[in-house]
Amino acid sequence: MFRLVQHAFRASNYALKRPFLCLSTRTYLTDAYQAFDKWDEALTNDILKKTNISELLIDVEDKLIRKKYVSSLDMEILAAKLTHVETTEDLKLAEGILEKFRHTPEALEFQPSLAYSLVRNYLDLGQKERLLPILGDKVKYGIFLDRFSANLLLNAFLLEKKYQGKTTTSSIFEQDLVFSDAAQICTDLMLQDQDDDQLTRALAVNACYNYYLIATEEDFKSNVIEEEDEDIVKVKVQFVRNITNDDHFDLADKRKLLGKTLAYFSRDANNSHIVSLQILGYTLYKKFGRVCDTLQTVLDNGKLQLDEGIINILEKELDEYVYNPAEFKGNLPQSPYRRLELIPEAARVIIKEKLLPKLREQNKIVAMDLKQFVETNLIEQAALADKRDTTKHEQQIAIWTRERQEQLDDQIHRFVIDEKKANLMERLRLLEERDELLNFFENESRIVMHSHEKEFADENFEDVRAPGEHEYFELARQHYHWDRMEPRRSLHLDKKLRDDEMSDVRDWPPYKYLAENWKYDLVDYVPLNEKMKRRKEDLPPSGKPPYYKQFFF
Repeated sequence: MFRLVQHAFRASNYALKRPFLCLSTRTYLTDAYQAFDKWDEALTNDILKKTNISELLIDVEDKLIRKKYVSSLDMEILAAKLTHVETTEDLKLAEGILEKFRHTPEALEFQPSLAYSLVRNYLDLGQKERLLPILGDKVKYGIFLDRFSANLLLNAFLLEKKYQGKTTTSSIFEQDLVFSDAAQICTDLMLQDQDDDQLTRALAVNACYNYYLIATEEDFKSNVIEEEDEDIVKVKVQFVRNITNDDHFDLADKRKLLGKTLAYFSRDANNSHIVSLQILGYTLYKKFGRVCDTLQTVLDNGKLQLDEGIINILEKELDEYVYNPAEFKGNLPQSPYRRLELIPEAARVIIKEKLLPKLREQNKIVAMDLKQFVETNLIEQAALADKRDTTKHEQQIAIWTRERQEQLDDQIHRFVIDEKKANLMERLRLLEERDELLNFFENESRIVMHSHEKEFADENFEDVRAPGEHEYFELARQHYHWDRMEPRRSLHLDKKLRDDEMSDVRDWPPYKYLAENWKYDLVDYVPLNEKMKRRKEDLPPSGKPPYYKQFFF
C-alpha cells in the first residue's frame, strides 16, 4: 500500500523538482572547496548503501511514536539519506521526526554532522528555503550551522541574487521579522556568535550590504498587528515574564538587527572599506558611542579613510534621532562585564562638533565604491579559502564519516553483548528447569509446598515481600507477628499459619518485654511531661538544682 501511495506522490505536484544549473552559472565557491567528490564518496558508504530512505522514515517515525526513543545514529543516517527523497511529503515527515527527536534524551548526542548533512541535501534538492524556519527555531529543531555549511548556504542564496526579502516566518526574531534569505542566515550566525572565517565574513558583508541598498522603509517596518481592546482576551497564567531587553536575542527592530549583523561581520577591520561598513552597521544599530570610538581610530591611523556616502548616512541618522524612553525600557542594568555606552545625545555632539570636522580637515572622507568592494572582496576571499580550507573541508567530511562508522560499530557491539546476555539467561532458565526435573523426588515436599503457596496466596501484611530487605528482617517478619511481637507456633519457613493464628481479635497475654511494660521498671526513666517541666525550670535531668545552688544560695 505504501508503494502505491509513493508512486502516486511521484506523479503528483508533491514531487520534488531537482535544481538545474547551467554550466556558465557564476559561483563564488569553487567545486573543489564545496567538496562534491568527497561528499559523494561519503554518501556511498556501506551504512548508507544498505539503507532505504522510505523504510527508514517509517521505522524511525514508528520508534518515536511507540517507544519515544531513537538513536542519534539513526538520525544522522536519515539526514544523510535525505537526498534520495522524491516528494515534499517525505521532507515534511523528516522535519517532523527531527522535531520529535529534539525532545528526546538522545538529542544530547546531537552531532554537527547532522546539520551539515541537512544543509547539503536540501541544497541538492533545491529546497534551501525550507531551511530558514528550521534554522530559525532553535528550541524546536536545534540546528546550528558550522562554518562550512554556512558558507555553502550563503553561496547558494547569493547566487540567486536573493537580497530582496520574502515573507518567512522565523522564531529567531520575536515578532515575525521579514528579512532576505541571505541576510536572515547572517543574522542567525550573529545571534549565535559562532566561530567564523574570513570567507564567512565576506559572504555575510556582501549579503547584508546589498540588502541594505535595496531595502525600503516598508521592509524595516514591524509586522506586529496591534490588537484592539475588544479583541484582547485575558488568560490566567502561572507567571508573567519581566520586560527585559538584553540587546541581543531580544532585538525586534529589523533595522537594528541588520546593523548589528553588519557590524559583527566587519569587526577587526583593517582597511578603509570595511571600517566604513562597520560605521554603517553601528549607525543602523543606533550605537553612536561605538561610532565615536571607530571615528577616533580612523583619526589615529593615517592609512584609514571613510566613505563619503556612509558619513552622509551617519549625519542623517544623527539629525533624525529622537530619544524614545520605550527603547530603553527593560534594559539590563549596567555591569562591569559590559562596556559603558555613551548616551546618544552626547555622542551626537562629539561626532558633529569634534570628530567629523577633524576628519574633513585631514581629507579622510572620500568617495568609495562599496558595492564593487564587497563583490571583489568576496571573490578574493573565496580564492584564498580554496587554497587554505579545501583540504580542511574534505578532512572534516572524512572525520564525520569515520565517527558515524565508529558509532555503528559500537552500537553493533552493544547489541551483540545484550543478545549474548539474553541467551545466557535463557540457558540458565532451561538448566534450572532441567535440574528441577532431575531432582524432583528429592525436593518433592518443597515443590508441593511452593505450588500450594502460589495457589493460595495470602494477602496479609506479614506475607508481603519487600524487595531488597536484609535477610534478618525477612526472618523476623516470617516468625513474629508484626503487632504483638508474639512468636509463631512454628518456625518452619514453608509452613502456612492458620487464619486464627494470624488473627488480632484474640486476647493475647501481655508481653513483658514491650516498651509499654518495662519502661516503668527503669531507675532512670523520666516521663515526658516531667522532662518538659524540668526543661522549663532550667533544671538538670536529675531534677535537682546544681551543687553550688543547693549549699551556697
